[in-house]
Amino acid sequence: MDEWKIAVTLRMWGDLRAEMIALAEQEKRSLGNLAAILLEWSFEQLKAAGRTTRVLGQSAKRLNKLIRNRRLKHG
Repeated sequence: MDEWKIAVTLRMWGDLRAEMIALAEQEKRSLGNLAAILLEWSFEQLKAAGRTTRVLGQSAKRLNKLIRNRRLKHG
C-alpha cells in the first residue's frame, strides 16, 4: 500500500516555533519531521482518551480560556 504525504498548514506562536526548531535540531530532525511525529502521537492519545478534555485533564471551559489568554498575550 502506497503512503501519501500531504502538507498541513497551521498557525502557532513564534516562541513555540522557535522552541520546536531548537528541539528538532537537538534531535537531528527537521521541524516538519518533529511536527509529524508529535501530531501522530498526540492524535493516538486523543483517540484513546476519546475527548480533548480527557487527554489534557482540563474542562472545555478552562481549555478555551487558556487559548484565549495566549491569544491576548501574543497580540
